[in-house]
Amino acid sequence: MKKQLIFGLMAGTMALSLTACGGGNSETTAAASNDTQATADSTAAAAGSTAAAADSAAAASDWEGAEIAATLSGNVTYMHGGDDYERELYRGIFDDYEALAPGVKIEQLYVPSDYYTKLQTLAAGDSLPDIFTVGEGSLGLYASTGYLAPIDDYLKQYPALTADLADGLIDFGNYEGVQYGMIGGYTGYVMYLNKDLFKEAGVDLPTTDWTVEDYKNIAAQMTKKSEDGSRVDVYGTAINNYRADWINWMGNYDAEWFKDGKSNLTSPEAKQGLGVMYDLVQAGSAPSPGTVSATGDSEDRLFIVGKVAMYPSGAWCVTSFRNECDFEWDAIEMPKGTTHSSPFIGSLQCIGATSDVKDVAANILSYQYSDAGMEPIIKNTLYIPGFKHLLEREDLMAFPPSADAFRKCGEYIGSQSQLDVCKTGKSSEYYSIISARLGEAFEGQTTLDEALAAIDEQANTTVFTD
Repeated sequence: MKKQLIFGLMAGTMALSLTACGGGNSETTAAASNDTQATADSTAAAAGSTAAAADSAAAASDWEGAEIAATLSGNVTYMHGGDDYERELYRGIFDDYEALAPGVKIEQLYVPSDYYTKLQTLAAGDSLPDIFTVGEGSLGLYASTGYLAPIDDYLKQYPALTADLADGLIDFGNYEGVQYGMIGGYTGYVMYLNKDLFKEAGVDLPTTDWTVEDYKNIAAQMTKKSEDGSRVDVYGTAINNYRADWINWMGNYDAEWFKDGKSNLTSPEAKQGLGVMYDLVQAGSAPSPGTVSATGDSEDRLFIVGKVAMYPSGAWCVTSFRNECDFEWDAIEMPKGTTHSSPFIGSLQCIGATSDVKDVAANILSYQYSDAGMEPIIKNTLYIPGFKHLLEREDLMAFPPSADAFRKCGEYIGSQSQLDVCKTGKSSEYYSIISARLGEAFEGQTTLDEALAAIDEQANTTVFTD
């Protein structure tokens, strides 16, 4: 994106220079030509805007809740987190909805930090917003405490909310057989590649049929040390001590890492999956997470500045990579273990149990997840659409240069172990234990076997005690 902006400015500067260097009639001709071109550009831009507006209007008119929206009235509070970019994006969606429902006003409650602290404070005071978001691991907690309104009847009223949703996604919004959360998308989990580094190293880019062993070998090949061998200038890859990473690698070996209500990370499959991360650090192909954080850096920043050749992560990286990477990059499907799996990392939209405008809130969510509501979210790479027909639209799926890796995630999103953990309402405590113990292993303070045994013992005696 930076390159495009620079080239655009250069082109504009060159055009001005050429016009200034011409004399007499040449200037008049050039000016006339420029005026004609400007008029043509203006006309084309207006036509483009009109076409876009027409497409948006058509999508809105096809929305199944449009007729109901026109009859509704009330003030609705909608709370969400994210950055300022998301705040503006959501405000635009709310404004579009209000144009279709003139009797409804949406008060946007944007919480840029300490979101769950704020949510808990509101819950304790019986003043929850009408609509609010929760992470996939928190729904069980809020549903079990009675803070969420069931939405099963609304899903029947607005069947498009689930008719074309990717298999398994809706289950993450369900608690004890009752639906409490709506899902419209997910982040996906892919491998980002610095194509320039591969070209410099003379190493072939991986292809979609690659395996975990291929990944380890390529990571070793792409790791570059200084001439005196005292430091690593470029790492072949990086790991994050984060739930998306653990869930992905264990899922790629079909691990039942949570079984019968208990932590089961000592299972051979779970160990094999987490062992991929551990082995990369041990081999020197990836920096340990502690080493990275100690320098005040982060793994995604190392990729951006060209210090990491391959980086596994989610769609949340796309915008910053587009804005900041000054090299050619792309994304590819994660390497295969014994199978493929992708973690479900995303937010669910819920209606507060104490809301007085539940019908209006449900209509708003129906619009948010309609084609008209989803288009700006997808185009701006906020997340991957969970609806299959949107996933296939080339005009929407502008994820990196190629979107195939993200599309593939939709074929194997989520796992039974992840879903079961989410339903306990105790995922936060569990994931904290995993992070702490794996961190010790990644930093060489314990072995992986010792860390996994400690996780199971601690989790099953302090968290999952039923």
